[in-house]
Amino acid sequence: MNNPDQELEQWLQEGDDIFASQSLEADNWIADFDADRQLVVSKLGPYKRLFLRPIKFSPRFYHQLFSLSIESWNYRKQIYLFDNFCQIDLVLDLRFQPSLAYAQRNDDLLDRLNQHIKQTYNPAIDDIINRELQALDDGSWVQNGLLAVEKRIALAVCEVLIIQHIQAQAVCKINAHFAEFPSVQPGKNNVYFHVLKKSFETQEFNNQERNRQQRLLELQEVEEKQRQLEQLKQVAELELQAQAIEAEKNRRLLQEKQEQLVQQLEIEKTIHTEHLNHQAQLKAIEFDIELREKEQQQTKQRQIEIQQLKAQLAHEAEIEAEKIRAQIQRRQTLLSDDFDSIGESEA
Repeated sequence: MNNPDQELEQWLQEGDDIFASQSLEADNWIADFDADRQLVVSKLGPYKRLFLRPIKFSPRFYHQLFSLSIESWNYRKQIYLFDNFCQIDLVLDLRFQPSLAYAQRNDDLLDRLNQHIKQTYNPAIDDIINRELQALDDGSWVQNGLLAVEKRIALAVCEVLIIQHIQAQAVCKINAHFAEFPSVQPGKNNVYFHVLKKSFETQEFNNQERNRQQRLLELQEVEEKQRQLEQLKQVAELELQAQAIEAEKNRRLLQEKQEQLVQQLEIEKTIHTEHLNHQAQLKAIEFDIELREKEQQQTKQRQIEIQQLKAQLAHEAEIEAEKIRAQIQRRQTLLSDDFDSIGESEA
């Protein structure tokens, strides 16, 4: 192993960036998000089922759609090291999307699933970040850089969510600022890092080998986890195929039920139409009977009125005849009296 003092002296002479030898291409986890992912809740009576919305899917009245959207989660953290001499600013840009399995486990929170994920796993993410940031107290990152820490944090956060069937992709960025040297950048200011390295050189020498071994173990763990994730992906594909077969079977059953329901509705519609026609006929007959009864009543009433009018006219005619007979009788009496008077006068 090279002597740390020789490496430091070579670096001080050349003035190179101590982070230049590190790969800047982080092993980002590919989450394979689906921006159009929607959850379908099929509920018909006691029957309830959750599945992802297929292509060319037409919702029915017993379907309810929920969007499994991609959520952005910006996490920020700030700590101070070396008696507030160094300020560490962490920014974690996290994007996640709940899967079908997670939605099925939390079917009572479908309208606020992303909010529930943030509230539930925020303490776990806090623990991961605090554990990694507390490890910066040994000062080894000054020589090794912060890229490995950023990778570990991003990978650990993704693992926490993936285990819970939440697709996730994280990018972590850590910046170091020094209170007494605000213009200092790691790997650029030779004097500052020489002083800082001397104060930690004994511990750094031991940490380098330990970090190398740790990186090897981490690499092996990552490879093992990638293998496990590949197996999980294959199992998930098989489950999706089984779900597709089950969905097609259920679709056919629902189609048959729908056709039966349409036939039943047509029969009920025909019966209802016949009932309405029968009711209309009954009402027409009732109206005709009422009309005839009213006409008969009106005819009887007119006959009664005519008879009453005839009787009244006959009565009035009789009274008038009586009057005429009385007048005639009076005139006859007067004429008789006149004839008697004339006879007496002639005698």
